[in-house]
Amino acid sequence: MSLCSFVNNQCLPPVQIQTQYDSWKDCTVAALRISKELLDTQTIKDVNEAQLATKYMCTPEQII
Repeated sequence: MSLCSFVNNQCLPPVQIQTQYDSWKDCTVAALRISKELLDTQTIKDVNEAQLATKYMCTPEQII
C-alpha cells in the first residue's frame, strides 16, 4: 500500500501489510479500511492540496 499524490503523480514507497487474507474480498475490504485510517492521519489541507489517495494491490501468495 502506498500513499499517493494525484497532483504530482508520485507515491511514497509502498508498505507491505503482513496479514494473510482468506479471500480477495477480505483483502480489498481490509485495504479500504487501512486506507481510511491512513488518510485520517493526514490533514484536510494536505489531502485536498496534494489530492492524496492510497494505492494497494492484493496478490496471491505463491506456494513453493
